[in-house]
Amino acid sequence: MFEGLKPGAVWKFFEEICSIPHGSGNISTISEYLQKFAKDRGLAYIAEPCGNVIIRKDATPGCEHAPAVVLQGHMDMVAVKDEDCAKDMTTEGLDVAVSEDGTYVYAKGTSLGGDDGIAIAYGLAVLDAKDLVHPAIELVATIDEETGMDGAHELLAEDVVGRRWINIDSEDEGILLAGCAGGLTQHSVFPIVRDTVSGELLRIAVTGCRGGHSGTEIDKNHANAILLLASLINEMDCGKMLQPLWISGGEKDNAIPTSAEMVICVNEYERIEICRAFDRAENKLLATYRRQEPDLSFVLEDTADGGEFMIQEGSYRVMNHASVENVLHFLLLVPFGVSAMCTEPKGLVETSNNVGIVRTVGERVVVDSSVRSMIDLRKQQLGDKIALLTTLCGGIAERHSEYPGWEYRPESPLRDAWIEVYRELYGVEPLVQTIHAGLECGLIIEHMPETDAISFGPNITDIHTTAERMEIASVERTWKLLVKLLERLGK
Repeated sequence: MFEGLKPGAVWKFFEEICSIPHGSGNISTISEYLQKFAKDRGLAYIAEPCGNVIIRKDATPGCEHAPAVVLQGHMDMVAVKDEDCAKDMTTEGLDVAVSEDGTYVYAKGTSLGGDDGIAIAYGLAVLDAKDLVHPAIELVATIDEETGMDGAHELLAEDVVGRRWINIDSEDEGILLAGCAGGLTQHSVFPIVRDTVSGELLRIAVTGCRGGHSGTEIDKNHANAILLLASLINEMDCGKMLQPLWISGGEKDNAIPTSAEMVICVNEYERIEICRAFDRAENKLLATYRRQEPDLSFVLEDTADGGEFMIQEGSYRVMNHASVENVLHFLLLVPFGVSAMCTEPKGLVETSNNVGIVRTVGERVVVDSSVRSMIDLRKQQLGDKIALLTTLCGGIAERHSEYPGWEYRPESPLRDAWIEVYRELYGVEPLVQTIHAGLECGLIIEHMPETDAISFGPNITDIHTTAERMEIASVERTWKLLVKLLERLGK
């Protein structure tokens, strides 16, 4: 598929990675692939108990005395697909393609996983190359970054020699990242009491929202489908006629959800009233959100899917009114989007929250929120606010997957070397920034405080969505930059 694209080795390995299912929590096959890569080439490697894979390659002649360099990326991807895509992303690889104009690589019907498959592909290409000049190299491929940075949390410092750390998990060419936000996942669990009722089923849904990465695109004014569904239900104002079997939406806590749905049970009279209420609410919300979300759609349709809550055809177990109110009140009140901007540097998001997932699991409704902040105290405070709101709405609050921020270092020889190489290659000054999204560098430095780290990568747009695109020419330019940087570090 990628024959003729340059650099050939990078695209070869990226295509192989895309052929392997590697969504978060499903990394055993790609871990085996990396270990086989090392075995086939006689390279030393470590498979850590958590699943991280570390592969080592000796320095090229003349570079033996230079400190080792770590190339690092995560082996998991955010595996999302279009609603009409039949692919099972837990067992099937991606259908990758090149855009008609030859500019981008994408995956048909699913996310591409350029975040962070391209990092692993770059690392494998360096390890496989016979003609590069470089110091000793370690490729550190971590697990499940997208769902809590599990691999970085569990990385054993004694397994890694290098302390010059090149993280390739950025999506804007020409921008060097030298700091990032910390984060946590706030878990809100609402107990459900059910009644048994008779009637027919209706599906109420919100679809077509743009979505996006909850770190890099949280300030783009994209609508949150879960919260928009709650607003729709609130505008309908159906009171006790609203009898849901379940509510569901979103796929990852760090992705702004593009769709959400609720299945309800109605009798003949309630159907008429709910259809009228839906039409009124739909017209009002479309008028408000159409410019913000041009592909937004509200759906009300018959369904026969009662799932585990169907007793028999026509008889269902539904949430009682108090349970519905608790969940809806929480979704109407929970913070979403930017809550504070940085004073310095100006224009950067300081603190935010994304409501990424809502699921009905038996007798519980579970909501996951991804909290981020450049300031640890603000991160804790926003998490505490969501936890308090959970409790006030009758739920149970839990916190997990917390990770530290990566503080900007005033002095960084690795950063200085990258800037010099960039200037030489392109004749322009790069941007050096911190980012609101989370990167594994903060955890790495917590494990190994002496580590000097940077992060960069090629242009990738709309990550964590099915519109994800990776620019072919940018992949080649970034490869040349990486190769020249390794040569400079070898000296």
